[in-house]
Amino acid sequence: MEAARIREEEAEMDLTEQDLVRLGLTRKGKWQYTVADIEALPEYVRAELIDGELFVRMKTPETIHQDILMGLSFQVELYIQKKKGKCHVFPAPFGVQIKRDIYNYVEPDITLICDDEKLNRYGCYGAPDFVVEIVSPSNRKMDYVRKLALYKEAGVREYWIVDPKYERVTVYDLAKGTEPTLHPFSERIRVGVYDDLYLDIANRHDTLEEILTEERQISHETGRAEGLQEGETRFAMLTAILLREGRTDALAKAAADLEYRNNLYRENAL
Repeated sequence: MEAARIREEEAEMDLTEQDLVRLGLTRKGKWQYTVADIEALPEYVRAELIDGELFVRMKTPETIHQDILMGLSFQVELYIQKKKGKCHVFPAPFGVQIKRDIYNYVEPDITLICDDEKLNRYGCYGAPDFVVEIVSPSNRKMDYVRKLALYKEAGVREYWIVDPKYERVTVYDLAKGTEPTLHPFSERIRVGVYDDLYLDIANRHDTLEEILTEERQISHETGRAEGLQEGETRFAMLTAILLREGRTDALAKAAADLEYRNNLYRENAL
């Protein structure tokens, strides 16, 4: 195992020494592997690089891991679409050459990128704005220690560690350099790179209905306001015509029609 720099406490591997030799993972120490070695691996082998040190993942993520991954990614995507934003969210697997070199390559669970120039056909070239890692039993030290140091050094603005075992989220505002904050899954947690995006892990599958209800309310309020404005515009035009034609007797009827229309919209709003 030491040949590929894969420590047992960091990754529970099913690889044997023969597997390492067959995959060409026999070099020792840092600065021994590059992105080219990642690209040469079979598709079923997921691997990351930190300063040229290789870390391989063979195990399939647990169900809770994937459930949180999809729920949070969906919430961020809904927010971006609602705001017609320019940022892009990518769930894993998504490659990030985070230091713009050949020795550092990671695949965060959730990646948010707001600079289109960092995107290419293979992934992201540079530091993302927001990164989420969901802790698995085999990668605790990787997420809490190694990747934290890497993301801070590379210039990631905000880093979340979502820990299903303890049902808590550790939030690092790396841009400001403040102390990390801990949040339970039951809390709606604000994403610092935005002003009004809150992620809800406990209710991660109810977000769509909340968004639709809000949109319906906004649509209703907008329609009511437009209806009132339309009625007032029509009243102004009608009174001008009646006055021009000397039909003062019809002004009272026009005023009553406007009042009826306004009352109708007010009643529908209740």
